[in-house]
Amino acid sequence: MQTYVLLLLSWALFGIVHSVTATSWLKNSRFIAKLVSPAYYRLVYNALAILTFIPVWLALHEAPVQLIGHWHGLPLAGGFLVGLGVGVSCMALRQYDLAEFVGWPTSASTDTASLRRSGLLRYVRHPLYSGILLIAAGLVVAELSWRQALFGGCAFAYIRTGIYFEERKLVRLFGDQYLRFRQQVPMLIPSLRPAAATTN
Repeated sequence: MQTYVLLLLSWALFGIVHSVTATSWLKNSRFIAKLVSPAYYRLVYNALAILTFIPVWLALHEAPVQLIGHWHGLPLAGGFLVGLGVGVSCMALRQYDLAEFVGWPTSASTDTASLRRSGLLRYVRHPLYSGILLIAAGLVVAELSWRQALFGGCAFAYIRTGIYFEERKLVRLFGDQYLRFRQQVPMLIPSLRPAAATTN
């Protein structure tokens, strides 16, 4: 039980740090400006995300493998879901400027930011999150243990909460344009009928 509590606490630490550092008020505060140049803030933000996720991963592997009931894992089905999730995640990342996504400073201007609606974004609003959840689901199916179920449940709860705040920011940024996009394209489960592809 103690290891499960540690897993929950590590997820809580990751979620709090990741969420607070994503806020505009912290990013634009004078205190942070003295510590980190705005050009490097996203790089530091991503580094903190990785560092605070390490305890989550360690807690997961420290937790005992207690199967759910008498069921055994389905390694082939779980492996398929993990592979599918990795593929979806890689396809989603291809739609971004990876240097900008990681936070590496570039000379590209961010003043012309536009709402992307091409590629996978024609089918689902958050394809990267969909891929990550497929990976988490695959791990659960492959092992069918309480530790993996807890890990997957925390991942879903965190991602769903993160989407709520992220979409509030996108509505402020793009207004009615994003509201229309939200009506046309599902959040995490892809639609079989793609919306119109446009970048503006």
